[in-house]
Amino acid sequence: MINKRLLVKNLLAHNDENSFYDKKRFINIGDKEGKAKFIKHICALANSNPNNNSFIVVGVEDEDNKIVGVDFFDDSKIQNLVNAYIENAPFVSYENIYFPDLPEGKVVGLVTIRSSGKLAALKKNIWKYWGGTAFFRDGSISMPKIFESEITDVNSEIVATIEKHAHNSIE
Repeated sequence: MINKRLLVKNLLAHNDENSFYDKKRFINIGDKEGKAKFIKHICALANSNPNNNSFIVVGVEDEDNKIVGVDFFDDSKIQNLVNAYIENAPFVSYENIYFPDLPEGKVVGLVTIRSSGKLAALKKNIWKYWGGTAFFRDGSISMPKIFESEITDVNSEIVATIEKHAHNSIE
């Protein structure tokens, strides 16, 4: 069983943002721009990792990886957003991870994204992004690709190692 707190610590300690991992201070899905940017990252991470998990850690400072936390968040809002806006939607889960040093009521959000095996693209227009657009990660940036795109696996070994090191070893 994966220890999610240990997984977050491993991601923060050993990786800059890349094609399977992103970090955010917070997510704002209360307005169109916030929804669009979040959906863009979900698509890009799913398309850049068709055979393994991708992650977004929420509640972390970008510059120094300091864990500051966010308010408790309901997973169903993200599920509804993903299903409403993404064609070939990836499997997405959001977990609130408690860290003992955070102020009361604050958690770290862990978004786990698993590709459906098909190209994830926008179903319809949202903010400045056109329906039909697929996104891919180019390092730490989610880039649009509107014409013939193919998903390829490049990170399975790295992600498997990170997840392996996050398993509980209580036996």
